[in-house]
Amino acid sequence: MYPSRIRMSNQEEHLLINLKTNYADVVIDIGKVLVGESYRKKMNQNQKRQRRDLSIAVCALLNSGGGIVRMESEDRNYCFQEHGLGLDIETSLRDCIGSNEIGEYFTWMQEGSNLLLFVKTWSCGGLEQGSAEATKPRLCSLSTGLFRRSGTSVFPVKSRDTPEFLRVKKSSAKCDNVNGLSAKRARLSVSGGANETSVNIQEHDIQDAAARFLKRDKVLVGEVLGFTETTHIEFKEYSTKSILKYISENLPNYVSAFANTEGGYLFFGVDNNGKVTGTHSNVKKEALEQTVAKTISSMSIYHSCGSEALGVQFQTHILDVYDQAGCSQGYICAVHVEQSCCPVFHGDPESWMVMGGKIERLRMGKWMELMTASDPVVSALADEFKTELSLANGPPLIKPVYSKVGLQCAAELQEHLYPVGSNEIKWKPETICTDLFSEYPGLEDLMRKQLRGVTQGVLIFSRSWAVDIGLQKNQDVVCDALLVADSEYPVLFTVVRNASCVTYGTWRETARALKQKLVNDGGYTSRVCVIPQILQLNDTEDQTTVEENEVPRQETLHDSTSPYPRSYILTSRDIPAFLRALVIVVLGFKSYLSDHLGCEIFNLLTLKQYELLSKNLHKVRKLFVLGLPGTGKTIVALKIIEKIKNAFHCSADEILYICENQPLRDFVRNKDCQAVTRATFLKKNFPSVKHIVVDEAQNFRRDEGDWYQRAWSIVKRSGGIFWVFVDFFQTTYPCNCGLDFSKMDPQEWLTKMVRNGKEICHFMLNCMGEILQTRIRGMPCELLGELLKEAECAHSLPGCFVREQNIRSDELAKYVAKHCKRYLKQGYPLGDIAILCSTQPAAEQFRLELQPELERQLSKHRVRGALGLAEGVSKNVIVLDSIRRFSGLERTIVFVIHPYTAQGQIFDNLVLCAVSRANTKVHLFY
Repeated sequence: MYPSRIRMSNQEEHLLINLKTNYADVVIDIGKVLVGESYRKKMNQNQKRQRRDLSIAVCALLNSGGGIVRMESEDRNYCFQEHGLGLDIETSLRDCIGSNEIGEYFTWMQEGSNLLLFVKTWSCGGLEQGSAEATKPRLCSLSTGLFRRSGTSVFPVKSRDTPEFLRVKKSSAKCDNVNGLSAKRARLSVSGGANETSVNIQEHDIQDAAARFLKRDKVLVGEVLGFTETTHIEFKEYSTKSILKYISENLPNYVSAFANTEGGYLFFGVDNNGKVTGTHSNVKKEALEQTVAKTISSMSIYHSCGSEALGVQFQTHILDVYDQAGCSQGYICAVHVEQSCCPVFHGDPESWMVMGGKIERLRMGKWMELMTASDPVVSALADEFKTELSLANGPPLIKPVYSKVGLQCAAELQEHLYPVGSNEIKWKPETICTDLFSEYPGLEDLMRKQLRGVTQGVLIFSRSWAVDIGLQKNQDVVCDALLVADSEYPVLFTVVRNASCVTYGTWRETARALKQKLVNDGGYTSRVCVIPQILQLNDTEDQTTVEENEVPRQETLHDSTSPYPRSYILTSRDIPAFLRALVIVVLGFKSYLSDHLGCEIFNLLTLKQYELLSKNLHKVRKLFVLGLPGTGKTIVALKIIEKIKNAFHCSADEILYICENQPLRDFVRNKDCQAVTRATFLKKNFPSVKHIVVDEAQNFRRDEGDWYQRAWSIVKRSGGIFWVFVDFFQTTYPCNCGLDFSKMDPQEWLTKMVRNGKEICHFMLNCMGEILQTRIRGMPCELLGELLKEAECAHSLPGCFVREQNIRSDELAKYVAKHCKRYLKQGYPLGDIAILCSTQPAAEQFRLELQPELERQLSKHRVRGALGLAEGVSKNVIVLDSIRRFSGLERTIVFVIHPYTAQGQIFDNLVLCAVSRANTKVHLFY
């Protein structure tokens, strides 16, 4: 049972996220509001609070994928059509988006006594879906927490000006770092980038006068200072007896402004005309100094200059003030603020998000992380990948998505998976439709009844859309079908046997999550909703929709009283972008490049990989996946683990991943499962395990224990899933792996090589041909021959394959170090390189030879800790290890050092295993 409301985690606790509405959306209740133009002309405190509540709710939804703000009219007779809203409410909406185009983001609708504001997601791109460049900041913010000086005034940095402001600050910080300047001594102009601030003589004279004044011992009350306010000087008269409170409240704005501009002096105890007034109280000098220090130390700097230990740089000067009789009249408190090369914040920005069912105000660090996020700048990406989704033109929470050059891009995948009929509704995927209609005879007729009058679009079936988007499956659900059609709202039909099993609220969860993922994962920026509808599948031909009093639902596709405005209806122009976003949601997976680049990026599955993952796990509980090198077996293995977890409501302890080597085990750990090596699996007990996924099974060893029989008995006992991934071409042990080839049934094959450059693929294909001719005992050669016939390089991405046969052993380390240096100069990080030797002792010996060469050819700071083991595959280090220990892992560039083996019959297998670890560049040394 879902709680009806979730409270905010900050001070605005009266704002509520309401989960018990008829909307499969994020709905924020802001309570009773007085609306109407005539009522809101005279503003009182309550109306100001209502206006701020509305702004916070709108900001949170803009930044979180969109949603609905619901408010109840205080006037029961209110009519939106007759009374309007109120000019101040419209102003608030304009302020939220920093634009007059409020119709682009907001749609109003009245529902009884409630007024609903439908909020579209924020996007930093143009108004058109997928516009090429960012035209707005990446986040919606009511205020940024940043200030700057302009003349003698302090102005907040507006949200729309933030990208340029931060760009100049970042450029300044980089300039400081390159030139070796400390943040304390930076003198960089916000408006002029990295050039020395050009200050005219008069400004210099005034600043010099202020500096000389601070060297005096005492000052007379009423004395007029010999300088005036400027961009760099501000006077503040104590206007209250609570002086310390006054300083702590007013100081941050000026410190932020001076630090973010060109630095300057703030004088407390001087009026606007430069006349000394003193403190007018018995406040202590030490208290003034402590208040200034405490206030400034609490302020935040976002460092991009490498000097994280430094805060705001300032000096406090306290000058005694006396009257003509020599009596004390308090003090002048002067604060000299140094210019900062990095942005200095008055406080946290006023920007909110919906996170974990709560509305949370973003702290400065998180706000800066999102506001400054950009696509990774890596030269190799331009050659290897095509951008499918960029941070430069999408919603705030998206991650970059790339497809492999030469493979099907998102648009092509969409055309294959979710084609839209010109004058018909296409039912996809055909294999799932066939299976479902065979299992449930009345299902097809039930669905046809829902489509009367719908003429163009696609109906996408799934055994569980919840599982497809990473949620847990409702075991009472027969299937789901997503309707994406012209002139219709997107509808998610959920077919159940018994509607009474669908608890209140859960029926909307999948639709709500799918809508959010289309925006926040798929990058869809137009207005969007997903309307859930429950259908009950009876054993007779009389199939029905669920009654209104059983489960709330959308009554009809064409009802003009739909709970969403008509602007949320899809058009033929919207549908391709909607379906491309859906492709990214369903086929996207975290790329191996994420760890190397230090940021999350995503790639897309191939069609064959997706087909494998679409298997009905209740029927295909046991499966042998035979894959060639570079076909993405480990990716599929990890994705099937995720699907098992959601389809069967499993904990991580109930799913076991088994592989042969420790580095691959460590790479998989903490990914929704337990991960162990074969050796550990044979030694320990796993009483909670129900499902097992085996990877790299060709290198398992039967002589050390019957791992297969043990694994199968565990899974058979619990009725769980048992999938085995194997690539016999990469066999690196000439022994029985424990698999009975005659009983490897059912099978699926992965034969499209997607992970390696074209030239590398060609070498691998030739190498596999050599392996077949060798006919190693204990390998299913006939089966491998059939696999090899279907093998193909599935793209045209160029690679580089260099074979060196005449380099002397004493020259090899110099050669490798020289080429590592060349790759680093080209922009490749250390984490793109792996050096693989035949055995661990050989790798240790080569490490001793290579380390001094790296230190000689590269500057020391580039190679300190540069060499690591296979366990460090996710770190920015050059992996230097054995071929076997790197099995199942990958790097962009691979050096293969003398792949010798005492078992000569598997020499080609060892070479193939090593070469296949490279994405684009291989150096092979025989």
